[in-house]
Amino acid sequence: MVENSSHFDVIVVGGGPAGLSAGIICAYKGLRTAVFEGGTWGGLMSTIYPYKHITNYPGVPKILASHLVSEWVRQTVEQGAYLIPERVLKVTPDRVVITEEAEYSAQVIILATGMKPNTLGIPGERKFSTQNRGVYPYVTEPALFRDKRVLIVGGGDTALDAVIDASAVTDSIWLVHRRSAFRGAESTLQRIRNDNLAQIILNTELIEIGGESEVSWVVLENKETGKREKLETDTVVLAVGLVPNTEIFSELGLKMNGKFVNVDSQMRTNIEGVFAAGDVVSVYQLATIAAAQGALAAHNAYKYIRKPYWA
Repeated sequence: MVENSSHFDVIVVGGGPAGLSAGIICAYKGLRTAVFEGGTWGGLMSTIYPYKHITNYPGVPKILASHLVSEWVRQTVEQGAYLIPERVLKVTPDRVVITEEAEYSAQVIILATGMKPNTLGIPGERKFSTQNRGVYPYVTEPALFRDKRVLIVGGGDTALDAVIDASAVTDSIWLVHRRSAFRGAESTLQRIRNDNLAQIILNTELIEIGGESEVSWVVLENKETGKREKLETDTVVLAVGLVPNTEIFSELGLKMNGKFVNVDSQMRTNIEGVFAAGDVVSVYQLATIAAAQGALAAHNAYKYIRKPYWA
């Protein structure tokens, strides 16, 4: 718990790209700011993609995700924001944040809880998703994939990037997508095809994962013919999308846009004094967009609190 006072000008819920960016800008503008994170600072970039090279963040041609996060954390602290490692359980309409350890209040709340990996709900998925038994949301630790037979499922940038990262440690990769075309970056897909980094299997779904103590086989089904095939593999990467972390807002009364929090052009929600930013509001899952939205939310939070003459 923070010493002296549990009241802040701004409380940011979530310590990923959007949350840290919001914390940096709020503190820079002189607001007493706290950023809460119950897991790992950096969100998915630390827990799932720490070894992923970020190549599309402006001003940083190529950097490990974990290194980019460490720079955000350092800058947030240097600007004077409080980084509070407590898990938020609930946010109330009167801007009270309840954690596992204490209660805090603020004039403005910025929700930046990001996303978590989606699941397929197929047999074997849960069984092998813990204790390094063979099912992962990404190539989290390349050493675990070395010389393994890797099946990657998905059609977006995460799946394509997983092929690139896995290809550094193994030559046996299958890329399975349930549609006939990919939605990920064409440049990445072209590299995969030109360098023959993976065997691409389209119009096909993963329907079962099996094995004894670890993954040893999967069952694939062709959507057009209905034909099923059993394939021997050691590791499965389920890059099948992400879902927003909105559970702690269930009683807040937020207006939603499908599964995302609805915001206006100033990142304001329908609740007075509550803003939102990053993957929890946007279908564009890019660190640069999350960081920009966090900064925008912070800028408008400043206007809301200080009411400067120019606003």
